[in-house]
Amino acid sequence: MLSGVALITGAGGCGIGAAISRAFASSGITKLVLTDINRKGLDQTISSINSASGPSKCEILSIDGDISSTSFMDHLFNEVRSKYGRLDYAVNCAGISGNNKPSDQSEMSDFDKITDINYRALWYCSKKELEIMKSQEIPSKDGLEGVRRQRGSIVNIASQLGVVGRPDAPIYCASKSAVMGLTRCDAIDASPYQIRVNAVCPGIIHTPMTDNGLRPALKEGEKDLQAPMDLTESINIAPMKRMGTPEEVADVVVFLSSEKASFVQGASWVVDGGYTIN
Repeated sequence: MLSGVALITGAGGCGIGAAISRAFASSGITKLVLTDINRKGLDQTISSINSASGPSKCEILSIDGDISSTSFMDHLFNEVRSKYGRLDYAVNCAGISGNNKPSDQSEMSDFDKITDINYRALWYCSKKELEIMKSQEIPSKDGLEGVRRQRGSIVNIASQLGVVGRPDAPIYCASKSAVMGLTRCDAIDASPYQIRVNAVCPGIIHTPMTDNGLRPALKEGEKDLQAPMDLTESINIAPMKRMGTPEEVADVVVFLSSEKASFVQGASWVVDGGYTIN
């Protein structure tokens, strides 16, 4: 389904970004750029890609760093441009959970931390991705109608909580709503260039964000934004009454990235077991 160069942020560990990385690697991609703040997490993802079917057939470039740092992001995209000269797909997956407090009990530092990663950094990623994609030629492919060909495709990872609210999550919910708004507007501006921009809104997925047992240890002095939560009630709101898997989200991302979704533009696809309809 895919070919060319892909970039995935938040690709380390055992969450959605790692699953998307594996899905891209098995879907025909030839060059894969992975980034995450956690070097060990990136190595874990690369190992999982290689163990899936022997050494991966795609070339993998992994660069660890903090996407909330614009200097790191400039370095990352300079590497993509200089090494590959193009970017066919981008998945902006890096994000953090909320502080689980209402607005009047939250601090400005909470707002800045969550928003800097979930929205500001994602916006900067989109900016840099669009700059590269707009400057490149549309790849030639046999048997594909001209109207279905694309210069590039971006998928932003938002959340079901960008669609609906819940108690004690105003900063997080707002950051994900912002991602959905950005997706719509970037899609409008990118359409003349045959670039598609869409979002995926995962529900409660079995990842380190929902299972503390999967999370890496905090660095010394690092503030834990995720207070313990009982997700049983939230899981049971969804008609399917279970957590989703990262792979179920990854399959939707691969489809939206590909030219099989050639008439999907500016959409926010909810992958939540029915949470938002109930």
